[in-house]
Amino acid sequence: MTDDYQIMHQCIDRAVTLERHKGRFLRALRKSLPRLHHNIQLPQNDGPLHLTCFVIRYIQAVPEWLHQIESLCQAAGVDFEPVREVIGHSFSQPPERHPDQVGLAALLDDAYLAHRVLEEVNEQLQPVCGVPLLPMDTMVANLVVRELLGEQFACELDELCIQLGDRYRNQRLGPESLVALILCRQQFNQTPGEWPDFAGELQIGLRTPTLMLDTDTLH
Repeated sequence: MTDDYQIMHQCIDRAVTLERHKGRFLRALRKSLPRLHHNIQLPQNDGPLHLTCFVIRYIQAVPEWLHQIESLCQAAGVDFEPVREVIGHSFSQPPERHPDQVGLAALLDDAYLAHRVLEEVNEQLQPVCGVPLLPMDTMVANLVVRELLGEQFACELDELCIQLGDRYRNQRLGPESLVALILCRQQFNQTPGEWPDFAGELQIGLRTPTLMLDTDTLH
């Protein structure tokens, strides 16, 4: 993997370790539960814990999924490096604090950016090969995270995602590139366990899109 992916892994590992030792994200969710529970459907048995587990898995999936879509693009001769660099830079530029003190909340917007970019690139390249590039559906997961981030901030991130996705609008591939892309994609279809439904597996859903959660309470 490139340095960008290594940096992502390091940032994520530190944030997960910090949460295990300090539990700051979980405590913030427990405080926010009276507002949160009206909008995000959680299991009755310790919903905030399930939501914290969901956020960890959502963030942890980013490097591998990005790396795999880059592999697809490389197989087809499509340049994914500019997208990867933007997301890698986002992860490597946390808030102004010691790197070891950057928790889950500080990486949640970076993860949302990455997952939404995956959606946009999928949408733009799907007409080229006739099927989605990656065999996952993160729509519900992204909507739940959108609720955590707040509508205004999420809209700002969406604008950047659309700009990055537009790089692949009207992309054309020759027959050899198309065959290489499809063959590469088939490898991913053989490993369904690597494309989980984070929200569904943890019994998390979305009731209404009206929650505005102050992310400062999650830092």
